[in-house]
Amino acid sequence: MALRTAQQYLDSLRDGRVVYYAGERIRDVVDHAHFGLRARANAAQYGRGAADDAETLAARTVTLPDGEVIHRWHQPPRSQEDLLKFVAMEEEMPGDAHGAMAAGITGLQIVARKMDAKFGTAYTPRIDAYAEWYARNDLHGAFAMTDAKGDRSKPPSGQADPDLWVRVVERRADGIVIRGAKTSVTSAALANELLVLPTHGMGPADADWSVACAVPANAPGVVMISNYAGAPWGERFRFDKPVNHSTFHHDATVIFNDVFVPNERVFMDGEFDHTRELLGYFTTLHRTGVLVREPRDTKKLIGAAQLMARYNGLENVGAIRSTIAEMIETAQLLDALRYTALNRVQIIEGLCVPDAVACNLAGLTITGRRDAFLTFLCELCGGPVLTAPSGLDLENPETAALVRKYYVGKDGVGADERLRLVKYIYDLCASDASGWTRASGVTAAGSPGARRVAVGRGFDLEGCVKAVLADLA
Repeated sequence: MALRTAQQYLDSLRDGRVVYYAGERIRDVVDHAHFGLRARANAAQYGRGAADDAETLAARTVTLPDGEVIHRWHQPPRSQEDLLKFVAMEEEMPGDAHGAMAAGITGLQIVARKMDAKFGTAYTPRIDAYAEWYARNDLHGAFAMTDAKGDRSKPPSGQADPDLWVRVVERRADGIVIRGAKTSVTSAALANELLVLPTHGMGPADADWSVACAVPANAPGVVMISNYAGAPWGERFRFDKPVNHSTFHHDATVIFNDVFVPNERVFMDGEFDHTRELLGYFTTLHRTGVLVREPRDTKKLIGAAQLMARYNGLENVGAIRSTIAEMIETAQLLDALRYTALNRVQIIEGLCVPDAVACNLAGLTITGRRDAFLTFLCELCGGPVLTAPSGLDLENPETAALVRKYYVGKDGVGADERLRLVKYIYDLCASDASGWTRASGVTAAGSPGARRVAVGRGFDLEGCVKAVLADLA
């Protein structure tokens, strides 16, 4: 099958899927005022239309040995060059990123080979065939990993309600039946496929919860309840919300009500002792997204701070220059960690994996410092970050002159340009979209605690102790 067009992607979402949002059933996500925005952003990734210039098409596609062209996000990185191209592609991608889905499939391909060697199972041909089918049909996927969990002090087998973690409730000759819910499934309502993975390392009593499989988004028994993250304001408010005026991000709780999964779509069933290893590969690969987002976004915060200080006539104030210098240090550190992660790689089972320590350190670095940077930007703006008039008041002849008189900056900086930057900083620091971005930076691809564990894994702590003891001898 050739690369899909944008319209083919949109048409594929009209398949009877069960989606609820803001208290109502959404019958057609493409035509919905909010979901349609994100659907069309995703659709911009597809096709070979006139809008696809040769350079963009080359960056987004790979030619298979048989001559068929697929999108790069479907091709697991097998070399450092592949990994670099994948990250560069994600950096320029409109709509939803593909890193989580790629990380899940790649992690399963690595672990399947290890499980087959140990247990004599046949997961490798299954996941390889699924990955090829998924790529050649140019599908769009969502990654379903985080369970509802219930009492987080207890494993799945210790819960009062065993369905709080997705589990196998029936095994048939031709497949399995799963029940439970996965939360925080990004853009699930706009995916063709849902890839289900365990969310924690499991123990012997948790074999039924040690399941990985692929489920069509419209499979019988699948119900999606999408969160309400704030309605888009629309083009009319482009001045007031320059980044997010017409964007829509959603995450769904996906309920699996006794969903049948045929054997060819089952990639782990009971192999609890490989769940932790699978999570390790997935999180390392998925956290390459940090290497894409954080250096870029930190530099935007620096640019906004420098420009606002300039507009306010404060760019030579020592405390402000010092804080901006600290922000620059963070940006430089993130660039160095990105370089390390993408150059200190490992080839595992024929697949290229970035350096785990560098990926996790990048996430920890920005998580620990972002709040201070956002606070600083709000301080530079002062009260207007929340209280300034709308850009629509600059268009109203009854108010425009008043706004332009009282919201100027230093000499030569008019109210229009200063207010435009104030609204930009509002959108980055204080809007509903900024709140989502902040929380996502903490929770996406694992919490700071999980990242610290990953950074410490394999560190020679006793070697440090021995070095001190040698000095004391």
